[in-house]
Amino acid sequence: MQTTLKTPNHIKPNQNKTFPIGTIQSVQHIFNELQLPPLLDTLKHCGHPLSGLVTGLVSYKMTENLSVSRCHQWMTTNPLLLEHLQLINFGDDALYRCLEKIGEQRQIILRHILQILKKDHDVGLDMVFMDWTSSHFEARPTEFIKYGYSRDHRPDRPQITIGLAQDQHSQLPVGLSIQPGNINDQIHFKITYQEIKPGLRTGSVLVFDAGATGIPNLDLLVSDKMKYLSRMKLNTSDITQHLETFSKEEWTPVVTGNTDEQVYGKQLVFPSRTKYLYFSQKLHDDTLVNRRKHLEQEYDEALSLWKTIQEQKRPRQKYRNSNHFLQTHLSYTFPLTGLTREEAIDRALQLSITGKEGFFALVSNKDFSLHEALQYYREKDGVEKLFNSMKNELHVRPTRCWTQEAINGSILIAFLAQLVISMLRYKHDVLRHVSTKFIMQSLSNFALTITIGKNGVKNRVFSNFDWINTLIFCGKTPGS
Repeated sequence: MQTTLKTPNHIKPNQNKTFPIGTIQSVQHIFNELQLPPLLDTLKHCGHPLSGLVTGLVSYKMTENLSVSRCHQWMTTNPLLLEHLQLINFGDDALYRCLEKIGEQRQIILRHILQILKKDHDVGLDMVFMDWTSSHFEARPTEFIKYGYSRDHRPDRPQITIGLAQDQHSQLPVGLSIQPGNINDQIHFKITYQEIKPGLRTGSVLVFDAGATGIPNLDLLVSDKMKYLSRMKLNTSDITQHLETFSKEEWTPVVTGNTDEQVYGKQLVFPSRTKYLYFSQKLHDDTLVNRRKHLEQEYDEALSLWKTIQEQKRPRQKYRNSNHFLQTHLSYTFPLTGLTREEAIDRALQLSITGKEGFFALVSNKDFSLHEALQYYREKDGVEKLFNSMKNELHVRPTRCWTQEAINGSILIAFLAQLVISMLRYKHDVLRHVSTKFIMQSLSNFALTITIGKNGVKNRVFSNFDWINTLIFCGKTPGS
């Protein structure tokens, strides 16, 4: 009985060629649906076709995604790939020039995509979610790469800021804006809004967070006959007139779809807007739990500092002045001495309560119910998932380029890659809950083998089918 696999003494070479085609075929198909190749080729009148270079860059972004130089190596070392992209051999400087070219013309490209999505793919933009993030650089600051509020938790690094807009119904990204790293959401909002404004209709609803909420922005939307739904900060009158007198019996229960969550709401109607006040028991409890954990860390840190002072040692640098031209004498008081650790933490927790725990407010100039306003605002989580996909799956950073045009082009490549993934989800509902990672892995596995017979006849064999790429390529999608 044979228990081991017997391999041949030698393997005979042949002329068969295999290369992964799933990602490239999907990108080409989506690009054709968006009518991008003719537009891209009109932006560059000589040299290598821009459509082939962009297709290669987006496909590589969805596979290895190492660097522009490695992308050049990936594209040029496979003659079949070059033939598929309708390219001839080229240098890596062509890819850098490609990034700069599409970075310069990104507004034309984005506006074209927006028009095609509205005209051919039933993307109505009746409700649009907007959000902003940052992407840091391991480089010196420039006129474009600047220090600012970091969502990457890297305040020590210069950055750029990125804005995204997403259609609520199709969940497709429909707008992209790129600004210097020191631009706040109030200013960036106007730029992102102007990018998608040509595709909006009168009465479209824009949903965004409190960071972009401000009188100038809300007045801009009202003057353009748009609707808005946004979170806003609780003010003093909210606290004194409503929060301090809060009673679950007097406020309206709000159905959220989660049986374990208790949410109560109250509408305040004004002539030009409606404010929605909410209380979430889960948010209240989570806030206090997280605050208690923070206080536990602070207590242990204070105890360590107290012991350091008692032993007449120098405190850590964070508690001292680091300026060599100044001399300071610091003293610390510990008002909760005489209490046990748990008693001190409980006392500090009670002192930290402001009365706003568990409460939040939304504002809109459209007549939503309490349930609708909360539901639509929470759906804005979709654009945050797009950011997560672009940052952690498509790896929008590092961009590995430094000029403003090339950085814009690199971010646009990541946006186009995300658009391809989102279009596949839009065409196949079952993929809406499949992560970007698994979709890209399935596409990368799908391969084409070209076998050459003795008579020179070429046969094509597709392999590595799974349920995801079978759904994509065996339906009304690429390869059908």
